Amino acid sequence: MKNFNPDPRKVLQLAVILCVAGVLAAAAFAAISQYPLFLTGSAQPNVMILLDNSGSMNTIMEHRDYDPAVSYTGSFKGAEYYQNRIDYSRRGDTYYLESSESHDTVNGNGSNQFTVNGRTITLPFPYVGTRWNGNYLNWLFFHATEAQYGTLATDASIRVTRIQTARSVISDVVKNVSGVRFGLFKLNTSQGGRKVKDCGELTPATVDAAVDGINAETWTPLGEALSEIWQYFRGGDSLYNDSVTYVSPIEEWCQKNYVIMVTDGEPTYDGCYRGPFAGYGCIDGEDAATHLADVAEYMNNNDASQKVTVQNVSTYTIGLTLDSALLRRTAEEVGGGKYFTTTSGISLGTAVQNALADIASKVAAGSSVAVNTSFLNSSSRLYRGKFKSPDWIGYLEAFRLDAATGAIVGYPDSPDWEAGSRLNARSSSRAIYTAGVDGRYRRFEYSTSNANTLAGAGFMNFSSAKAADLIGYIRGDLHGNTTPAGYRKRGSKLGDIISSSPVVCAPPNGSYTDTAYKQFKQDHKNRQELVLVGANDGMLHAFNADNGDEVWAFIPNFLLNKLKFLRNDPYAHTSYVNGAITVADAYIQSKNVDGTTAGSTQWRTIAVCGLRDGGKGFFALDVTDPSNPIPLWELTAASSATPNGLGYSFATPLILKVRDEEAAGGFRWVAALANGYEGPTSRKAASLIIADLASGEVVSEIVVDSTAFSGSSPNGLASPAAIDRDMDGFADTLYAGDLNGNMWRFDVSSAKKAQWKADCLFAAGNTQPITAAPDVVVRLGYQYVFFGTGKYLDEGDKATSLTQSFYGVKDNNSTKNLTRADLVGQTITEVSDSGTVYRTGTSLAVGSKKGWYLDLPGHGERVITEPAATGTSRSARIIFTTFTPSNDPCLPGGTSWLMQVNMETGGPLKDTPPDPQVPPPVGRPLPPPGSVARPIILGGRIYLHDIEAKITTTPAAGDNLQFGLRSWRQLLSL
Repeated sequence: MKNFNPDPRKVLQLAVILCVAGVLAAAAFAAISQYPLFLTGSAQPNVMILLDNSGSMNTIMEHRDYDPAVSYTGSFKGAEYYQNRIDYSRRGDTYYLESSESHDTVNGNGSNQFTVNGRTITLPFPYVGTRWNGNYLNWLFFHATEAQYGTLATDASIRVTRIQTARSVISDVVKNVSGVRFGLFKLNTSQGGRKVKDCGELTPATVDAAVDGINAETWTPLGEALSEIWQYFRGGDSLYNDSVTYVSPIEEWCQKNYVIMVTDGEPTYDGCYRGPFAGYGCIDGEDAATHLADVAEYMNNNDASQKVTVQNVSTYTIGLTLDSALLRRTAEEVGGGKYFTTTSGISLGTAVQNALADIASKVAAGSSVAVNTSFLNSSSRLYRGKFKSPDWIGYLEAFRLDAATGAIVGYPDSPDWEAGSRLNARSSSRAIYTAGVDGRYRRFEYSTSNANTLAGAGFMNFSSAKAADLIGYIRGDLHGNTTPAGYRKRGSKLGDIISSSPVVCAPPNGSYTDTAYKQFKQDHKNRQELVLVGANDGMLHAFNADNGDEVWAFIPNFLLNKLKFLRNDPYAHTSYVNGAITVADAYIQSKNVDGTTAGSTQWRTIAVCGLRDGGKGFFALDVTDPSNPIPLWELTAASSATPNGLGYSFATPLILKVRDEEAAGGFRWVAALANGYEGPTSRKAASLIIADLASGEVVSEIVVDSTAFSGSSPNGLASPAAIDRDMDGFADTLYAGDLNGNMWRFDVSSAKKAQWKADCLFAAGNTQPITAAPDVVVRLGYQYVFFGTGKYLDEGDKATSLTQSFYGVKDNNSTKNLTRADLVGQTITEVSDSGTVYRTGTSLAVGSKKGWYLDLPGHGERVITEPAATGTSRSARIIFTTFTPSNDPCLPGGTSWLMQVNMETGGPLKDTPPDPQVPPPVGRPLPPPGSVARPIILGGRIYLHDIEAKITTTPAAGDNLQFGLRSWRQLLSL
């Protein structure tokens, strides 16, 4: 997966060997997914394509400048269709245009050249039987300009018939759209329709032969054909075809079913209905009244299967060179679908893609919510990011929290503001920035006026001629019909917000007591509060926390050459700024926007951001002035200063103050960064990178696993947690886990960097990878380190069923190489009491053991988010969520439990009322489809963001808990 004096060096080597032993048994590491895993695995929809194969589909595709709504004068009959033919019997070997009534007086030659009105035009002649509308011929020979009719010889899109165009579009769609069970129907000559391919049988390998075998040769009984498709979805004997029995394609109770009808006309010979539609009567004929819309309405409102839930069938209609009120009503008013009208092969392809996009549309979320206060009060607000696929639109919403109850005011449909809609409605220019890579990281405006510069090798590495189009597209300055040709049409300026949790950048509120910080707080006490969030449009966005207006956006330099993928049509989802953001005040050397040094060392507010699966690197901005971000640095996989290399930056950065005898004042502010996953191929190592916060220079890289790369055993470090043991303002110890199940302790307490070291605190084993940060509490003379195991990073992780666990390990700063044998194992049991399901657990005494563990009982259950330690000495507890990916194709996402256990034992809470008849709970299930976000605790309530973007709130047992804003300095001493 895209993933130290005896001699202290020998001690470290021994610890490393003990912690990585047995690595060859680990599961293989697959590729980091660029698509949200919790959206995959749902039951694939059935999409039956009904292709109109009536005679009119032999009509030539018309020039884009021709307007069929205009009656053009000329010698041809406007309402007639003409065909090329060779007449041997009456006129010799001469080419003619023949209407359906009689021979026309126009003749031509063997090259298909016809002379009319003094104008000689070579008409495309795809095959015998091609039809030409008389009105279109009048336009060509009497009204078109020379340039217009001259394109007949060169424009391939108007040298083919409608049926050829439809075949090509259907072939392209089936070959390029995955996750859909396509089928194909055609029309019978005058009664009903006929199956060509079952749903699931129209595949890239079969589609060409299937569509090429359909010729335009029938009437247009669309209503009868649609009723035959309904019979197909139900299963049973055909309504119109002898000796044909259908097996319903509906396999799952949640499966969605659709018809996409592609036609160039309204129904003819469409009046004899059978089966459940027999009441519509039988009045057949070319102009018989149609019940097409009635059939679609019936299909949308009735159950086609005997599954658990109602299985209706929705109808989408596409009018090829046709705008039909009947087709619009059939789809949009009664059929549960949408209607699209097209004029060309390109627009037909777009229409089919848009129909499929509408079918697949979902709203979801994979990030946590954020709150702007540590304590519940009248100004408390909650922020949530979410997204809609497959058009990948992002949303950021703000809700006020009731100061007394913690209730979310206006939830779910009436937020105080939604940033995406405000950005789309904005008429003024946006402030979007990027950085240069000249060693100074000076700021550049990402605008079309800078296109020549931004096209260069140090930026987008894109051709200058195309750079302006791409820049305008990324900025969202181009919409609708002005979108550059071939570019994907965007539905919003704000891209999808999936895994990047919003972070509030508030006025300084630290507890530092030095005079400089007090002045810093005073100077900035009224500064504008921002909400920072990353999106998969390439940007870190800063929004005004009061009204949701975008203040600025920033594109890191090392993502610039990736932006071109956003324009692709069709679009395969690509991640960009999808990672965690950390904001903190720090005392560092500041910079100007041009990268030059700005005065002396001073207090500043800094944001450090990772990309998660969006890239291999981190970047930092000075956000002291909320309207004027200053790029500080970017640390990427290509940096030679990180010997073991950065992988995908899944970790949450930490901003710390450490001792350093080589730095001015004997200390240094740094960013502590886990190296992440899938680093350089030859070094899939795990390491903690410590970079100077002002410059990005790597101060130290503490490597815990330098094992040479093996396809079955790549490693990588997860998010760290840091503590200040003696509360003197300096970080002393960090903890982080790796993919081989080791929890590492990093000692950075010395002022001598050479003495910084790592020890393996605990080895869970390589079948229990650790991919989330631990939480750490100082309690009774120990550091209690709490963490869970499990991985959910690549497609293969969904099927993993190995038992995962949650651990509480005691560390006295010298503890090393603990295993499960050193801990007490508590047992979780699921209980059902009067319809209420919950979990209870044992509470065995820990005694002299070094902690406790809980094996998660669910098949495939795991912990993939950071826990939250909170409470008082009487009710100290650890709160965490679990997630089990769904194996049911009808349940994308999965299931989750919210767990609350005693911090000291891993059992039920101490303050749980005793009741011998009711076992005390340690966990309760969360509503499907589960949550992959960490819990937020505020005002005695737990707030959880689930996969469907719903927010679940539940009381936290015990005291009025406060845990809204977190940083490494918030150390619980219980």
